[in-house]
Amino acid sequence: MKFLLVRLSSIGDVVLTTPLVRALATRYPEAELHFLTKASYVPLLRHHPLIKAVHTWPPAPELVQQRWEGVIDLQKNLRTLPLRWRLRYRRFATFPKENLRKWLMVRGWGWWTLRHVVWRYGEALRPWGIAPEALGPLEVEVPSAVHAHVKQELKRMGWGAEWLAIGLGGTYGTKRWPPAYYREFLRLWGRPVVLLGGPAERPLAEELASQATQPVLVAAGRYDLLHTAAWIREAPLLLTHDTGTAHLGAAMGRPVVVLWGNTVPEFGMEPWQVPHVNLEALHLSCRPCSKLGYVTCPRSHHDCLRALTPAYVLAQVEAFLSSLPHQAQGL
Repeated sequence: MKFLLVRLSSIGDVVLTTPLVRALATRYPEAELHFLTKASYVPLLRHHPLIKAVHTWPPAPELVQQRWEGVIDLQKNLRTLPLRWRLRYRRFATFPKENLRKWLMVRGWGWWTLRHVVWRYGEALRPWGIAPEALGPLEVEVPSAVHAHVKQELKRMGWGAEWLAIGLGGTYGTKRWPPAYYREFLRLWGRPVVLLGGPAERPLAEELASQATQPVLVAAGRYDLLHTAAWIREAPLLLTHDTGTAHLGAAMGRPVVVLWGNTVPEFGMEPWQVPHVNLEALHLSCRPCSKLGYVTCPRSHHDCLRALTPAYVLAQVEAFLSSLPHQAQGL
């Protein structure tokens, strides 16, 4: 018996599918579980002990020729639609994307608190007798050597327990905190930080590090996904936007503070099954202005994130940290 799970992108969305892997393996321990994704996201799945093989998009001929008990399409768009007639399977399943309700919410024509996307992914498993209630935490397996390297770096720097991991990334400008706010936050925080992100965030990270008075490790653009996950795993807390980094933090079991810009938690994309705090400008009627985001604010004010001042965010971060058990903080 073989299952093929399909999610092509992106970081957060791929990570959010991982509870389905364990749910399938628990229900069908003899089954082979395969995953189809883009090459960029293979590292997130490569070391998962329950995944037999990770295949890269587009599907190779040998993948097309196999016989599947189930193909579970967790992408559900025009790219994956042809899989319905290209692959050989007994059952093909997908999930409710809720795009219509999101579209209506963006236009102010309705309001719903949507089921979490992990729950909605889980709806795809019902044909095999698995309910969404069976889904556990997110999982990204990081090799022990990677964890050891990060622990060694932390020991060398001698930071102790009072430091933060900060995710600078965000595909869309309307999801990102203003750079000046980061500078002020670092000044107010005054303790060590690790700045996370990809190559696109490295210039900002280096600029922030050069202006900070406390120790700052620029990890953005320097480490791969698994090293980034390992840094998050060691952090007492992760501060980030509504991006894949938040879900990577949840997969590492860390507490997360999320800065929400043009999107809203009601879309069903909060950190899954970990302590978290949502910071958002609840007074703005223009939110949400998109289910994804824009390069710049369509109203030219970006108040959704400008309203979240560094002093306010710091107060929320410190209050959240003080509320966590020592074990959760990594102390």
